[in-house]
Amino acid sequence: MNKVVLVEDEIFARQGLRNLIDWESCGFRVCGEADNGEEALSAIAEWEPDLIITDIRMPVLDGLELIRTVRASGNRDVKFIIVSGYGDFKYAQQAIKFGVKDFILKPIDEDELTEALKQLASQIEKDKLLKDASAGYERKALERLLQDQTGEEELAALAELLGLERGGRYGYVIVEANGMTPQAGRTPSDDRPEPRDWRGEIARTAERLETAAHPVHLHEVRPGVWGFPALLGPSDSPDALEEAAERLASRLRRQWDLPVMVYIGEIVSGLGALRDAYLSACETIQYKFAFADRSVLRRDRLPERELRYAEFEPAEYAARLEQLEEGDPDSRSAAVDWIFEQIRTKRYAPEAVQNAIARFVFGVIGAVRSLQGDETELRSLESVLQWREYPVTLSGLKERFRAFVEESAELAARLRKNNAKGEIVKIKQYIENHYREDINLKSIAAKFYMNPVYLGQLFRKTYGVYFNDFLLQLRIQNAKRLLRQTELRVYEIARSVGFDNADYFVCKFEKVEGKTPTAYRNELLAKT
Repeated sequence: MNKVVLVEDEIFARQGLRNLIDWESCGFRVCGEADNGEEALSAIAEWEPDLIITDIRMPVLDGLELIRTVRASGNRDVKFIIVSGYGDFKYAQQAIKFGVKDFILKPIDEDELTEALKQLASQIEKDKLLKDASAGYERKALERLLQDQTGEEELAALAELLGLERGGRYGYVIVEANGMTPQAGRTPSDDRPEPRDWRGEIARTAERLETAAHPVHLHEVRPGVWGFPALLGPSDSPDALEEAAERLASRLRRQWDLPVMVYIGEIVSGLGALRDAYLSACETIQYKFAFADRSVLRRDRLPERELRYAEFEPAEYAARLEQLEEGDPDSRSAAVDWIFEQIRTKRYAPEAVQNAIARFVFGVIGAVRSLQGDETELRSLESVLQWREYPVTLSGLKERFRAFVEESAELAARLRKNNAKGEIVKIKQYIENHYREDINLKSIAAKFYMNPVYLGQLFRKTYGVYFNDFLLQLRIQNAKRLLRQTELRVYEIARSVGFDNADYFVCKFEKVEGKTPTAYRNELLAKT
C-alpha cells in the first residue's frame, strides 16, 4: 500500500480531505499529517511517503518551498499533488518545474481527486518496477566488483554502469538489522517496512549522508545484512565516514525500532580495490560480540588481539550445564550470566558462539529427553537454534537463551512432578554410577525417599527388568570388561564391581554366564 502525507494548515480542511476519499481503494494509506511545510519535512523523514498532498499557502514554509526543499535534498521519488484555491493557479507553472503531478482546485471534487490518485498509484507501481529492474543490473555489477579482481576494460564498464569514480577513495559500509525476522510481530498498523523494503529504507537514508556514494548501491550480504560502497572526498578522513555511519545507525534505529550495527572496512584507493574494503568490512563483523556496546565498528580501530574460536573447556561446560539442568532459578540465571560474560570478555567469534550455544542447547534438550519429554513443546527452541539466520545482538541472544533455559526448566519440573519416570531415570543413573558400592533396593529407596516395594514395581515397569537382576547384570558386565582388559585377580575384580565375597561373586557370575570368571578369561586367552 502506498503511503501519503496530508499537508494543510486548516485542520477542518485537512480532516475533510482525509474523510472525503476512500484511500485504500485508490491504492493509498494516510500515514501522517502536517500543519505546515516545516512539519511536513519531519513527516517525510519519518514516514518516507510515496505521495504528498499539500496546500500552497501555509505559515512557516509554504507548499512550493516544501517541494523545492524536498527536491534539493535529492529525493526524486516522492510525488506531489497541490490542492489550493483558484487564485493560486498561477503557481502551477512553478510547481510543474518541480515535478508536481496534479494541481487540484478547491473546493475539491471527490471524483477528480480519486481519478488522479488512481492514475498516480499506477504510475508509482510502474516506476517501482522499472527501478527494481534497473537495480537488478546494478546489483549484479556491484556483486561482480566484490567477487574477484576485474580487468581494466571490465572495471571501466562496471564503473560507468554504477556511476562510480574509478580512481576514488572508497570504504565499504555494512549495515546489520539485529532482531529482524520475516513478519515477526507485525500487525496491520505496523509501519515498519516489510523485509523486502528494508533495502530501500537503507538506500534512501544513506543517500542523505555526505560520504555515501551517489546513487547508493546496496548488496545483500545475507538476510538482514546489507552493504554499500562509500566514496570519500580527497580531504575526507576515515573519521568522517565513521561519523556518517553513526548517523546512519541512529536514523535507522529510530525508523525500525531495532538495534542497528554498522561495520566499516579498510579505506582503499581505486574502485578496483573495493573487494578488499568489502572483505575487511566482513571481517569486522566477527568482532560484534567482543564489542557489544558499540553500534559502529571500524576495522582499522579494532585491537590486534585475536578473537577466540575455541569452545568452552570441558570442565567449564560440564559445570555450567549442570547448573542449567538442575539448578534453582538463581543458579540458572548465574550460569547464563557467566556464559555470556565469557563470550564478551574473552572475545569469542560468532562461529564459536554459535557452536557453544548449540552445545548448551542440545545438552539441555538431552536432559528433557531423559525425563521422557519432547523438546518440540518448547516455543523458545526455534529462535535459540536459528539465530544465525538473521543477525542478533549479544544481549538479544542472551535473552533468547535465557528464555529457552527457563522454559526448559519449567518443562522439566512438570515432567518430574507429573511423571514418575523422571525420578526413576535419576535412580538408574545413580545405580550405574555406584554399582561398585554396597547398594541394594532398600538403601536406594531410602536415599530417594521412596517406598522399596513401589520402587521395585516402578523400576520393572519402566525398564522391563527386576531391580536386583539389573544390578547383577550391570556388575557382571563390568566384571567381564575387567577380565578382558586387566590382569586383576578374581577376588580383586569382585571387590571392584561391588561383591565383598569372592566366592559369592564366582557363583553369581557362573549363574549368569554359564562359566566361572577364570574359565571366561582362559577362553579369551585361547583365542589369541
